Amino acid sequence: MESKASISLCMITKNEEAFLERCLNSVKDIVSEIIIVDSGSVDKTREIAKSFGAKVFDFQWKDSFAEARNESIRRASSGWILVLDADEFIDKIIKEKLKELVENAGQKTGGFFLDQISYLKAPFSGCRKNNLKFTEEYPFCISKRMVRLFRSKEGFKFRHRVHELVDDSLKEKGYEILDSGLSIHHLGSVKDEKSLQRKQEKYAKLILKQLEDDPNSARYSYYAAGYFMSMNDVDRALELYKKVAEIDPNFKLIFSDIAKAYLKKGNIERAIVYFRKSMKLHPENPSPANNLAVLLMQKSMFASAKTILEEQIEKNPDSKPLRINYQTLLEHAYKKQGVYKAG
Repeated sequence: MESKASISLCMITKNEEAFLERCLNSVKDIVSEIIIVDSGSVDKTREIAKSFGAKVFDFQWKDSFAEARNESIRRASSGWILVLDADEFIDKIIKEKLKELVENAGQKTGGFFLDQISYLKAPFSGCRKNNLKFTEEYPFCISKRMVRLFRSKEGFKFRHRVHELVDDSLKEKGYEILDSGLSIHHLGSVKDEKSLQRKQEKYAKLILKQLEDDPNSARYSYYAAGYFMSMNDVDRALELYKKVAEIDPNFKLIFSDIAKAYLKKGNIERAIVYFRKSMKLHPENPSPANNLAVLLMQKSMFASAKTILEEQIEKNPDSKPLRINYQTLLEHAYKKQGVYKAG
């Protein structure tokens, strides 16, 4: 009989021979079983999995990551489930702390958030500098908090065709989700160009299908808008972003996204209007104000930009983007106007 603190590793795969071995090596000594649900690999994925003693199950793809995930967790026999993708791995320090989490979890704790750190070769909106030496060839990274460790045998289910989540299922059954403070390393963004293109096309198809399933979903309207932005269909993206704002004006920084769509259309005036809305709705976040200040500078509204940047720097003294834009304002805009002389 499995210990209540034992962990089943549950994964879904398809043609992951390039990454799978590293993933399994990173957790093989803390999991009591490895469950692999494979949807048609034609490379060495299955052989690699079996070399680690994994239980490999065939699965017919049904245009839903949630269904595949649920098939994998249905097979688990341990007290806890750890969900990883083949292009992810866990380092030694984190691995030891994962065991401590499940061993010390309270009865009301259903699962834990882990930070998925994705490594990037080029900067991306919201990214930060990567300071980890073992991935120093990727100078940037971006984090996303996800429930990846949760109790087994409680009937929890993933939902959504893509960007699938188990969070709501835990909450509905009365369990709390705690922040683990731990991270998963994700190398999916550093795959070759063709693989990334195939992934983007697959995700786009599922996002649009999910939106058909649930047309009033702010989450999937937002994802669909992002897809149309990537395809340069700005009008369609703008329509969906505005729909998100109607459904839930607090969804992410939705008014900033609307502003950026207007910018792509070359409409600075409308972008300014929506960055102002975003700044008002999210006073704790310096990003909308910073973007607004940049546009005001472009419109030669230097005094307004200066006021905004100074207020934001007072609240966020460590923000590099704010300080860079403020220095630009002083050194260039104000100097040209003869309003301010840099000392």
